Amino acid sequence: MSLVGDQIWFIALGWAAARTGDPRQAALVMTAASVPRAVLILLGGTVADRYGPLRVTLASQTLRAALMLAFAVAVVTASAPHLWLLIGVALLFGALDAAHMPAAAALPPALLQPRQLPAGQGLVQTLERTATVLGAPLGGILVAAGGPGLAAAANAALFTAALLLLRSLRLRVRPQPDEPENPREKENLFASLWTGLRYGATTPVLGPVLLVVTTLNLALSAPLNVGVALLAENRGWNATGFSLVISGFGIGAVAGALLLVALPPARKPAVTGLRWVAAGAAFVALLPFVPGLPLAAVAAAGLGFTSGPAGALLLGVVQANTSHAYLGRVMALVSFSALGLVPVSYTVFAVMVERFSLHAAFGACAIAEIAATGVALGTRSIRAATTPREDPADRHHPA
Repeated sequence: MSLVGDQIWFIALGWAAARTGDPRQAALVMTAASVPRAVLILLGGTVADRYGPLRVTLASQTLRAALMLAFAVAVVTASAPHLWLLIGVALLFGALDAAHMPAAAALPPALLQPRQLPAGQGLVQTLERTATVLGAPLGGILVAAGGPGLAAAANAALFTAALLLLRSLRLRVRPQPDEPENPREKENLFASLWTGLRYGATTPVLGPVLLVVTTLNLALSAPLNVGVALLAENRGWNATGFSLVISGFGIGAVAGALLLVALPPARKPAVTGLRWVAAGAAFVALLPFVPGLPLAAVAAAGLGFTSGPAGALLLGVVQANTSHAYLGRVMALVSFSALGLVPVSYTVFAVMVERFSLHAAFGACAIAEIAATGVALGTRSIRAATTPREDPADRHHPA
């Protein structure tokens, strides 16, 4: 419900921004929605570790619901949303998202056994894709029926319902026997943030896997969102063709994630996930060469089918091998690689297209994935990485 609400909000905000009539003002509103999330998300992970992921998730979800309700009231009482109102709400929602995303991402290890985390991530990815498919058209229907005020009111209801479900959770978070002490009370937030960054970079399994996850995010975002759009323009597919190719990727990703849920847990999840990454790199390199729109959609579906298990397995390994005291900060790193570095990916991709060719830009992204995969597979800790069949804490703290 919360994910559907997020999609509705961005549709409503984009429509309200476009109604200002000034492209620069519209861009300013959308920038205000994305910049706080990218800038503050690492600090949000630190807050989640200090105060507990469930507590931060509940607090941020409560504030998000209140913000949507206040925006709905403000829109109803005004003839049209003023620019300052849109910018203010966009900034606040982005800042709350920066706290909400890493805290919510840190919850699965407290709900599942380590061996269940890859499949759990597959289910999460399926829900995220489904929410995107459902939320975007629902947002359009709500905006068309009652404007951004109705969409915000619907969001407030969805966020409140999600909040009630979250309040029913009973987490089983307990420190593991070999878990390092978390200096929550000894460091300020910024020092704690640096400690978390150092932990993610120096932990034997986490460092290489986070490198691959970051490369995967960077190497997929630009080809899908920029490269496919350029392909559609060059080949005369127009917006319909672009949406068909992107839909193919989404359908493939859902199918791949569901396959992972259905399969038994992998004995070597990190190695298996890296093999899926390598297979996906082949589809990235292939995509600009396939002739015709239907085959391009099939290639995109193949890319999605490999990306679903790859992301779920690698994120499951990350969560299973992260001490509870650092989960928020580590998941904030993952989110930052998916959100904060996307403009860098777009810029580099565009430069490669301009200086070389579109085919070369796709090929460079595929090579980057292969290179990161090779580095990870060459690391002994990755080849040996597993997800324990049970939480070590369960053997020392019987229920």
